[in-house]
Amino acid sequence: MTRRALTGVGAVVAVMALVGLGAYFAAVGLDDADKLASVLGVFVALAGLAVAVYGLVTSSSGSTGGNTTNVRMTGTAKGHGRVFMAGGDQTNNE
Repeated sequence: MTRRALTGVGAVVAVMALVGLGAYFAAVGLDDADKLASVLGVFVALAGLAVAVYGLVTSSSGSTGGNTTNVRMTGTAKGHGRVFMAGGDQTNNE
């Protein structure tokens, strides 16, 4: 799917979710809907906290995943010189 199609599908889903939410509020009343939203909010917050902690723990290992590692390269060119850098077994024949 193209980016434009995905944006359109996302917009349709968002509108349907808003209509469904409005229908739910009308059916159960705002008081019961507020109670349910509070409980769901706690679970969403806990899930977000767990994902944040996981991200912190995995990012401090120095690895980007799999068999890859982080590489830091610096290069300086003077005059009309150019710098070519590659983070692996690559050759530039210029």
